[in-house]
Amino acid sequence: MAYPKYDPNAPIENRFLAALPPDDLARIRQKLEEVELKFGEKIYERGGKIECVYFPTGSLFSRLAVGPDELTLEMGVVGREGMMGYPVFVDDSRSDFRVIVLGSGKAMRMTAADFKFECKRDETLRYMMLRFGQLRFMQASLASACHRFHGVEKRLVRWILMTSDRLQNSEIPVTSTFLSHILGLSPKEAKGAVDILEKRELIRYSNGCLEIIDRPNLLASACECYTLIRNEENSYPVPVTLSA
Repeated sequence: MAYPKYDPNAPIENRFLAALPPDDLARIRQKLEEVELKFGEKIYERGGKIECVYFPTGSLFSRLAVGPDELTLEMGVVGREGMMGYPVFVDDSRSDFRVIVLGSGKAMRMTAADFKFECKRDETLRYMMLRFGQLRFMQASLASACHRFHGVEKRLVRWILMTSDRLQNSEIPVTSTFLSHILGLSPKEAKGAVDILEKRELIRYSNGCLEIIDRPNLLASACECYTLIRNEENSYPVPVTLSA
């Protein structure tokens, strides 16, 4: 299916792209196309070839580490603040994670070859990719630490808040099976964690939709991992003007 090129006059809804200098952005926009992505759609498979990089404008991506017996654990989520396809920047054509669409919506995409070319010619883009790589690494590190040291309830609260922040919505479409893949739990364990938060009247879950009903107290229940990630993201992206 052929998608239309991204409208060069449309507002920039991806924060990463919006932080580029105007001339750089204008050039890159000519190589973008807009796509509509659906919940649960697989973008990359671990070890699979990366054909395109993606810049979410309304969609949300989940990066899943894949272990033995197809067990998975979410290592990070990416929305409008970033991009998907980082290995291309370091000259690697294979994905290190399985990437799925966590929130339906639009994204802009560019071929991996075009993005690699732009990274080589554009100093500001290279610098921003290095900063984004730092953020990406921090997310994965804290997700691993959270999984190791915090209980299921804390991990679920962190995931709910991070996902809600990126969707900019208190309602999150997710099934218990899908949630189990993200948290590295069985569907029964995932549903049990949801039930605990429901009994505390922090969330409501029904028909594949999780809704935050008491955000202040949910925030109060969050672990330090969520706060550290949020604070780092609040300082990103960096200003477009590089230091001398």
